[in-house]
Parts: sequence; C-alpha cells; structure tokens
Amino acid sequence: MARAPLTADEAEAVGAFAAAWYRGAKPSAAALPATFMRQRGIVLVIARARGERVGRWWRQEPTGAEALRSALDAVRQDLDPTERERITALEINLAHSFAPVDARADRARLANVYRGLMGIELVHEGTAFRLAPTEMIAQNLSFERALERLAERARVPAPPAGDPSVVLRLFAADQLLIELEGPTARTTLMYRGNTVVPIQAITKARAEALAAAQSRWLFTNLQPDGRQVYLYWPSRGEESTASNSIRLWLATVAMTRAARAQDDAALLERAEKNLRYNLAHSYVEDDAGHGQIIEAGTTVKLGAMAVAGLALVEHPARPAFAAPEAALRRTIDALWQPSGEFRTFWRPAERQDNVNFYPGEALLFWAALYAESRDPALLERILASQRFYRAWHLAQRNPAFVPWHTQAYFKVWEVTRSDELRDWIFAMNDWLLPVQQWESQRDFPDTMGRFYDPDRPFGPPHASSTGVYLEGLIDAWRLAQATGDVERQERYRRALVRGLRSLTQLTFRDEVDLFYISRRDRVRGGVRTTVYDNAIRVDNVQHSLMALLKILEHLPAADFRP
Repeated sequence: MARAPLTADEAEAVGAFAAAWYRGAKPSAAALPATFMRQRGIVLVIARARGERVGRWWRQEPTGAEALRSALDAVRQDLDPTERERITALEINLAHSFAPVDARADRARLANVYRGLMGIELVHEGTAFRLAPTEMIAQNLSFERALERLAERARVPAPPAGDPSVVLRLFAADQLLIELEGPTARTTLMYRGNTVVPIQAITKARAEALAAAQSRWLFTNLQPDGRQVYLYWPSRGEESTASNSIRLWLATVAMTRAARAQDDAALLERAEKNLRYNLAHSYVEDDAGHGQIIEAGTTVKLGAMAVAGLALVEHPARPAFAAPEAALRRTIDALWQPSGEFRTFWRPAERQDNVNFYPGEALLFWAALYAESRDPALLERILASQRFYRAWHLAQRNPAFVPWHTQAYFKVWEVTRSDELRDWIFAMNDWLLPVQQWESQRDFPDTMGRFYDPDRPFGPPHASSTGVYLEGLIDAWRLAQATGDVERQERYRRALVRGLRSLTQLTFRDEVDLFYISRRDRVRGGVRTTVYDNAIRVDNVQHSLMALLKILEHLPAADFRP
C-alpha cells in the first residue's frame, strides 16, 4: 500500500468528492486520483462541530473511493438530522504506506518529530486498532502514550513488543480538513494537522498581526482578579495547576510592554492589576527589609526577584511600588559577591544552580536601573559580573545563557559604548547562531527556524527558547547596525526572520490549526510548545511577544525577507 502523498490538486478533488457525497449527492469518482482509486483504501473520517468531535469512523475497502464513501455513509447513518446540522468540518485521514515497527528497537522511527506525520496501528487477533496522525495532534499524544491507548483497547500488555500475536505498524496519511460552513466546502491539505508557514510569508504586517494575536491571548487569559493562566492544555480544554514565578512575572512585563506599544490605558490598568495580584500572592519582606518572591512556600530565586523588579520598574505606576522595588534590590544586592558572582538562591541558601538563567536576569534588571541612573558603582558591579560570567560561560557554554546577558549588556553598551561589551555580545551570538536549525530540517519544514541542537545536551526544542533567543538577537542586530558591522547585521537579521517563521508556525492562528479546538477563545493567539506538543505555557507567549515588540520597533520593513 505504499504510495506517494496526494498533491494539493488531488487533495482538492478528494475533498470536493467527499463534501458532495456527505451532502447527499452522488458525484462521479472519475476525478479522484488514480492511485487512490486502485489501491486498497483505509480511511478515517471524524465529524466535528466547531472543534468538538461528534463521531469517528474507520473504514477499510478494496479501493480508496469505496472506503471514503463507506465512511461518509456511516457518518450520515449514525448521526441523526439534528447532529448532522451541527457538523461544521470533516477531518479525513487517507492512510497509506503501512510498515512494521518494533516499539523497543525502532525508537528513532517513533521520535517526536514524527508525531502528527505518522499514525500507528496495532493488530491483535485479526482486529486493527489505529490512531491517525491528526488524532495524535488533536489528543496531544506521544507515540508511547498512543501505544498505551491502543494496547488498552486491544487488551494486551503495553508496550506491545515481542508478542507474536501483536503486529505494530506505522503509516502515513493524507490529512484533509473539509470546512462545510457556507455553500461551498473548503478543503485544506494539512501537514501535521496544520499548514506550513513559508519563510516568504514573514512580512512586517504578518509580524504585527502575530504580536496582536499573542497580546490578545495574554489578556484573554488574564483572570478578573488579576491572575494570569500559567499553562493551558488545548486538547483537554483545561488549565493546569502548575505554576512558575519567573515566567508569570515575565508575563507581567510582556503585558505592560504590549499595552504601552498599543498606547492602551485600559490594558495598562489590567497589567497593573496582574502586577498587584502577583505582589499579593508571592511577595514577602523579612524583618531586615529584604524583599522576596516566594515559590512553593519556601523557595526564593534570584531570577524571580529580578524579573519582579523589572516588572515594577517598567510599569508607569512604578512610584506606587517604590517600597517593594527597593526591598527586592536589597536582596539582589545581598546575593552579589565581590568576585562578580551571584548566589542564585536566597532560600535554600545552599542551592547554586540555574546559573545559565538567574544571574543574566539579575543583570538585566540592574542594566535597566543603570540606564536611568548612570550610577558608576552599579556599573562597576555589572562589569565585574560580566567578566566573571564570561569566563564561566566559556568553560561550559549553553545557549540559555546568551539572551539574558546580551540584553543586559546591550542596555549598558547604549550608555558606555564599551568595546569589551560589544565584542562579548558578538561572541555570544555568533556562537548561538548554529544552534538554529534550517537546512537540516528540510524534511520537516514546519520545524525550520527553531533553536535546537540534537547533538548536544542543551534540552529539547521549545517555543519559549526560540522566543527568548530572538529577544537577545534583535539587540545583537541593533549593535551590529550601530557599529556598522554589515556582515553580522545580515546574519542576525536572517536568524531573526527564520525564528519568526518558527514562532508564526507555533501560534494558533486560524480555523485550520484550531480544527480540533472547541474553546477557541482560550487558545487563539497562544503559542504551542512545539509543532507536535500543543501545550500553551505562558512563557511560550510572553517571550515570543516581547521579541516581536522589539523586532517591530527596530527592524525595517524591508528586512522582513528570507
């Protein structure tokens, strides 16, 4: 059953045929692709009502046309007229190219990058149990979890490996979404339950629309009492109970910046309500006047205090928060050592980890203070830390370090024009650029532009990583522009646009990539974690938005090009 995927024209023909047949017409199968007509057909049709799954039908027949007709007939027969009236879209998988897979030995073929591109089938005692590629996207399933579900249905142990009575196969599928609203059905040939964003589509206007959508997500998910949603699961339509103080305080920064960029007083008020909520629920001050951001009742992180301080400094209502700002500054000052090193935790004091993050966040806070005060003593501290952490980073390089230190030192460079800071910013970002994937991902075009190095232990690809790297890279680009470094300016520009392609791909934008979402107001404008993991964590959105706001402010429209 191996065959080539359908072309866009062939998919359009299949979609037109399916829509007409579903509506009760009897169209000729002559327009259907020849390979689809000749080969044994295995077809899944899912009926959806504005994202809600109403029913699911697999059919296997001698030809694709027969299987498609049979599945569509089942939809009409199994749903009563009232239910059929609700149907707004048909999600169709035309399965093909089945191949055996061993759940234990073939881990590479079950890698995350194939989620949503390949379906999986378990056959036991003559019965086939399947999950199609679009189902894995809609249900946010890894292959491991998919196998568990299939094994549960088949009533066999999981993982089903080494059992001669169980056959596992991977399969490809042409993924069609047929939107039925209106007199003319619209067919989209999907790739991993979405459409691929071409690099040529990244224009300034597209970036402006993206920033507006992500800003709407933040404010839509800001609760009436000022609490921001930390993690939302689109497939479940549920909010997680997880939390992280650093990411939530950075969301406050992002909302303030978005409101100021839009010159929207109402949004600034809502950002202030979020700021006050965060203070009320996470800020404490001890008897010695040390302000702290408490997490999980006991933990006090350098990074959390720094980003909370940044949120206070950047909001126009800053004077109202002078006392907590000063108290947070006292605690951060107490964590700094004459060597330039920061202790990264106030409590527990013995912890000294997250060095790639927290000192850079603290330096960004200090840089914001220095940019307004021009305090020479603060500058001395910043430069001492820059030298300490330069040596630290060179001994154990990690991309997570780069954007925080880049942003901090660029703020200081704008005042001092220091050659030392200039050269270090360039050195960090020159090293970062190869972590961005491009040509190596041609076989998976929706992943192109993300930052991920599969050969080094820097962690998995993540939307928030791409977003924060772009926050630093736009400052590196501005530095290259200001110093007349044309070659670096172009390399950084290209990385920025490629990164925007990735973030655009990850953002829930339209009716196609929302095809399985019923609570669309909670999801639209949200940024997935990866193309195959649809969880929306707040830092996915706020880092992307803060990068977009800076890029839109500084990058000329003509530079939004491949």
